[in-house]
Amino acid sequence: MDIGFGIYGALMVLCATMTYHCARTHDISRHRAWAIRLFALTIGSWLYRMEYGLWYMAFGFLGRSYTFDGWFDAAMAFLFYAPNLLIAEFFIRASGQDRGAILGYGAAAVVFTASAFITLVTISFTLGVWGPRMASVLLG
Repeated sequence: MDIGFGIYGALMVLCATMTYHCARTHDISRHRAWAIRLFALTIGSWLYRMEYGLWYMAFGFLGRSYTFDGWFDAAMAFLFYAPNLLIAEFFIRASGQDRGAILGYGAAAVVFTASAFITLVTISFTLGVWGPRMASVLLG
């Protein structure tokens, strides 16, 4: 996990640095692309929890352990942010090139679908798991 999360942290620093650098040099299109990548990585930590919750709902503890040394745990340490970056790259490349409205609409549809999915899963976990647990702790 140290290596996987170390790479994640290094990518966060790289994206933040490049976002800042491109803004300072007034390279707005590159600034936008790096900011999109940074956002995709930033929500990775939130989605990491979502992905573990969905895995648990579907497969229980298959590939997982309480000490985070199962095969699923090892894969998650390296891959939890990869889908976010793929979607971000798809969006950046589709909006940065003049390939017609269909590709632009396709990128927008992917981003909208991913956003809707994240929203629904967050609401589901909040109402079904996190909310009741937080309320029980707060209310004693």
